[in-house]
Amino acid sequence: MKFTTEFFKEKEIDYIQFQFTTMLGELKTVEVPAKNWDEMQDGTGVDGSSLGFLKTEQSDMKAVPDYSTYSVLPWDENVGRFICDMYSTDGNPHPLDPRSILKRVLKDAESMGYYYSTRPELEWYFITNEFEPADEGKYMDTVPTDIYHYLRRRITDHMMLTFPSGGIHTGHHECGPAQQEIELIKHSALAQADNVQTSKIIIKQAAIDEDILATFMAKPFPGFAGSGLHIHEYLEDKNGNNVFSAEGGITDILRWWIGGKLKHVDAICAILNPSTNSYKRLVPNHESPVHASWGFANRTALIRVPGYEAKAHDEYRAGDASMNIYLAKAVLLAAGLEGIKKKIEPPCEPTTANVDKLTDKQRKDMGIKPLPRSLGEAIDAFETSTFMKNLLGKQFVDLYVELKREELKEHAEAVEFGEELDWEREKYIFC
Repeated sequence: MKFTTEFFKEKEIDYIQFQFTTMLGELKTVEVPAKNWDEMQDGTGVDGSSLGFLKTEQSDMKAVPDYSTYSVLPWDENVGRFICDMYSTDGNPHPLDPRSILKRVLKDAESMGYYYSTRPELEWYFITNEFEPADEGKYMDTVPTDIYHYLRRRITDHMMLTFPSGGIHTGHHECGPAQQEIELIKHSALAQADNVQTSKIIIKQAAIDEDILATFMAKPFPGFAGSGLHIHEYLEDKNGNNVFSAEGGITDILRWWIGGKLKHVDAICAILNPSTNSYKRLVPNHESPVHASWGFANRTALIRVPGYEAKAHDEYRAGDASMNIYLAKAVLLAAGLEGIKKKIEPPCEPTTANVDKLTDKQRKDMGIKPLPRSLGEAIDAFETSTFMKNLLGKQFVDLYVELKREELKEHAEAVEFGEELDWEREKYIFC
């Protein structure tokens, strides 16, 4: 498709949005009148210091549109959008740009002969403006308790209209009151990362149109189920063959892939569970993993190899939607690839036991260790991780740690004054 001023005029597109994602996973937008397209088609300048990317004296960045991501906003048919990569002033992808980092790791995978696809599961709550659940439904309920089934269906329609590629697998009411889930189909990791960011803005806009709110906080209500972002992962060779499946079981490649993730899991948590609120979800007996384990068809394990599909894949179950989805997929893929390269064996055998109900001694004897219990523990592991420094660069690690240390300081002050819940809701409600 060739994008010209005349094209947008014929399609009655008045404005173009350039969308991009910050280090902390926030979707940002700069809007361009479509009549100015000819001079803006190669991108636009952005102040990186105002977005947390850069220091003020080194703040110039450029948002460059990826033409393959073009779509029209379903709630405003006169506005088109492109998802952008962030570039440095030297014309190269910026080393702090999350989308560019994922693209780089995907190229590493391709150089090894592997192609990485994912299937994300998005969970969120519909809440009132008074921060209460907007319905009383339960898991997979229908009417009358699933009162926003029509809104979930509209969201699904908007997603399918907006995604340049990929689609929807399923949607339903989740366990908590007013908690929802939409699962995307298996598709290339970059496209599905773009689609997750697009999904979140579609969901938030649809909720606003109904005079309610949508929140992706990991644990918005202490007494109800937390919201996760499970990531199903697939690895194939250049001929499309699943490299995880063997006749009657799994391959060494899948075992090493899991071994790499479990080796670096503490540092990985800093990316996939990046808020103080994330760790309120990771508690025992709530279908959220709290230990670094793996197993077949085991929903208490951190990494599950589903038992209901003919060809093996894995599901990483600890993450939540406050994550930066580009970074999340980059670190999961890179850890898995390192496991394959170095033939890293998992520190524990696969288990079908309920990991939460094992004793500390049983878990220790099995080689199962706990996940970080707080954002502070995860950031400590991230800061000292040679793996993360090699993958993301020292500049990225230092800045990410600086931002998260400041967040932890604010959180500690809120706890001291008895304002933790209010602080977390204000900080993370629109994550």
